[in-house]
Amino acid sequence: MNEELYNFLLGKIFYFCQLPSYTKWGIWSFEPDGKIKGMHSDFEQTWKIENGRLLILDSQGHITCIFEGQIEKMQKSHLLRPGMEHFQVALIATDLIGYDYFDSLCPIENDLVAACMETGSVANEKLRQLLLEDKTIDGYYAGRAYAVKRKDLEIGLKQYKGVFYDLELSQNQPDFFTKKLLVWFPGLLSYNHGNARENFFPNPFEGITGSIAKNTVVLRIADSNLINGSYYLNTPNFRDYEQNIQELIAKTAEEEGILRENILCAGSSRGGMGALYHGLLGNYALVSMDPVVDRSPWLQSADVQLMFDCIPVSFVDKLNQLLEKTNLSAEKIQVITSPQVPITYPFIIQLKTWKLALKTYRMKLTDEQFDYQPYGGKMHGDFVNRNIPLLLMKINEFLYGCDSIENTIDEKTL
Repeated sequence: MNEELYNFLLGKIFYFCQLPSYTKWGIWSFEPDGKIKGMHSDFEQTWKIENGRLLILDSQGHITCIFEGQIEKMQKSHLLRPGMEHFQVALIATDLIGYDYFDSLCPIENDLVAACMETGSVANEKLRQLLLEDKTIDGYYAGRAYAVKRKDLEIGLKQYKGVFYDLELSQNQPDFFTKKLLVWFPGLLSYNHGNARENFFPNPFEGITGSIAKNTVVLRIADSNLINGSYYLNTPNFRDYEQNIQELIAKTAEEEGILRENILCAGSSRGGMGALYHGLLGNYALVSMDPVVDRSPWLQSADVQLMFDCIPVSFVDKLNQLLEKTNLSAEKIQVITSPQVPITYPFIIQLKTWKLALKTYRMKLTDEQFDYQPYGGKMHGDFVNRNIPLLLMKINEFLYGCDSIENTIDEKTL
């Protein structure tokens, strides 16, 4: 097998791809002297065959990457193009040195842990262990991802007991209206960046204060857990995450002199789940845009969000338990969704909908818009992104509603 694989590789040009994204990684040729030549090879590397596997070594002789695959599969790869051979990546080694980094050898940051998605693989188990040690990924260079203690992160945000956040005060604003607090839970735009801030805090809704009622303090809470957040839920490495978020909200309200009835939690997608869960948990009014209440669509082919078994697949039972106990009126629990979004709607309607104000809307969308995400991910993104004015309207309905005078007209109010 070794000789056969050696002869297959020798002298040929290979276009290496990271599956399943098919992202270009490099164009290499394997020389008889054991050296590698080609594009995207920024440092001296060598190669050898051992136990039917292709090993890539750095200049010090350390194994940085292991490729496993059968020649028959390589030859039959649908990625083959004239004049090139393709080697399908089956396993990427995670040569952890003091847990300072692991070599993903992927081309761009949002693909850096793609190889870790395969359950049971070496990379998958190594990354899971890192997360259980309360580490995350922050830093990427030359195919090398850096793991750091989550609490030691420096990502330009404030921190309260491990919860990263940003606070925008209502400075220099006339107090025509009651002071209010908007708690914004950011969604998740894309996965697995080498920058922790991009994973935890990708959509902070900057500039929102120009579109909402004046005299509103905005508290933006990052989903600062695991690699891509944990939907603002407790995990084995962060067992008091939920409690600390609740404390942060209460602490901010107290310091700013804001009453509980003037606090609103809001967010969309992952942030919609955060707003829904923490609004119910803390008995705060909420507006949730197409919340993800079940992760199963993101687990169809692999755990693309790399949350492992740290949180449940479905959040429906947890949410229904809170809905059963809540003292909030249904109108204080606004959930916005659409039957045209197949990855969220079927699960949202499993909630105790009679306990909340479910707002459903139709969207005119054509099938070709979803070709590259047949599971419906683009429909979810389109619904959220195209309906920001709707979300702002619902937020403002609450904020202005705190000062509305209904069915009460007397000489003092005229």
